[in-house]
Amino acid sequence: MRITSHDIKIFNRLFESTPGYILDFSDRTMREFFEEELCINIEDEAYLEDGTSKAKRLRCFIKKTDRDTVLKVITRLWEYRKTVPGGVITAQDEVAYSGFIAKIQGADSQAAYGLAPALIVPAGIDNDYFIRGLESLHKQPPQQRGYSFEVWLNELFAAFWLSPKGAFRLKGEQIDGSFLLNNETYLVEAKWHSAKTGNADLHVFQGKLEQKVAWARGVFISWAGFTRDGLEVWGKGKRVICVSGYDLVLMLKNNISFRMLMEEKIRRAAETGNLYVKIDEIYPDISK
Repeated sequence: MRITSHDIKIFNRLFESTPGYILDFSDRTMREFFEEELCINIEDEAYLEDGTSKAKRLRCFIKKTDRDTVLKVITRLWEYRKTVPGGVITAQDEVAYSGFIAKIQGADSQAAYGLAPALIVPAGIDNDYFIRGLESLHKQPPQQRGYSFEVWLNELFAAFWLSPKGAFRLKGEQIDGSFLLNNETYLVEAKWHSAKTGNADLHVFQGKLEQKVAWARGVFISWAGFTRDGLEVWGKGKRVICVSGYDLVLMLKNNISFRMLMEEKIRRAAETGNLYVKIDEIYPDISK
């Protein structure tokens, strides 16, 4: 996105600890932060045009990248700065940060334009391994598939550093698990059925969420997908994101991060009210 020299000064004040350095990051820890928290390859050659220091790479990244991604990165860096031992954040820093965020949010379409970031699937993700795991579920007896699917999902969440928790019960109520994404807790409902999920199951899960705190969110993962009528009857304005087996398979085949897929689904839901957006609507050029 387009930024001014004044914007650079604000950025430096907020995040450059000494010339060329960002907060307390080493090259390794900054790379790991961007990979684990944002699935972004900050060491991509595209960000080396202005130099190789951490600050120059990050400033180059901001200039080249779209506004929504820049907002996400700046917000995450600010959250990280608050955790740095011995770091002091003054009232002036808070004001500068708020103004910087407001400036980015208020950018017009030309200033906001930028390229999508260079993405990376976290090191250690073996897509073929997870695909084989899904294929093996088809060979299991029907009564075992549901539990095995939950185990498979938990392993997937762990691979993307989402701090998963397995299935648990609360006063007779079954929750299939949970994970953390961008400091938000998502409760999981997982279904491995041959038929698509309809309105009834969606309403039951929504009812579980309504018994929790107001900010609780949910992810309904249905291997067979969702019926159109079920989604229409269920309506909008819910706190649930829907994911299908179709989404998961194409995600793995195309080396797409589950974290990024979820963030795109969440954004589309916020923008349109559509709680189930297929992966090929988000990434229309992927291989099928």
